[in-house]
Amino acid sequence: MELILVRHAEPATTDAGEGGAEDPSLGERGRAQAERVADWLTRQPIDRVVSSPARRARETAAATAAKTGLEVEIDDRLRDAEEAGTRYVPIEVARADDPEAYRARVEAYRSSPRLASIAPRVNASLDEWAERHRGGRIAVFCHGSVINAFAIRVLGLQDAGFLEAGFASGHRFLVSSSGVRSVQSLNETAYLID
Repeated sequence: MELILVRHAEPATTDAGEGGAEDPSLGERGRAQAERVADWLTRQPIDRVVSSPARRARETAAATAAKTGLEVEIDDRLRDAEEAGTRYVPIEVARADDPEAYRARVEAYRSSPRLASIAPRVNASLDEWAERHRGGRIAVFCHGSVINAFAIRVLGLQDAGFLEAGFASGHRFLVSSSGVRSVQSLNETAYLID
């Protein structure tokens, strides 16, 4: 079976006073990215559309659900590792605005126990979906931390946060009937290019 993990599309940057700072909606560019992801995913049959409970992931998944006629199934175990804050700033924005702060944030993330702490729930979720849908193809809309946690396990790596998943990027994993997991691709984004 094939698990296609998709990082959510680009959210709006919001402050606490604007409401939804910890759970932002997609921005204009993010909505366009979600449509392109849906176009890409619907070229082959999708059996299930699964999402993190975060608004940015649900809104990204909604475009695929609309084109496939499938319902978005929410799995709380796929939530992000990031701690709630008063302002949501995507890491890509932080990199452009303040490269030094970005490097410090990446190093703190890689040495933080947060990524390792989500691995059991992430892996349990994805293992369960794979087991229940043998021979199927599932699109899972989630976060860079979730993708990293699963990829680290599949690849047998020790380096937390080795992959910076782009907005609306696709990451394909295959799971054999005997449970062997392999990587088909990481960080696919060609479908986002005009």
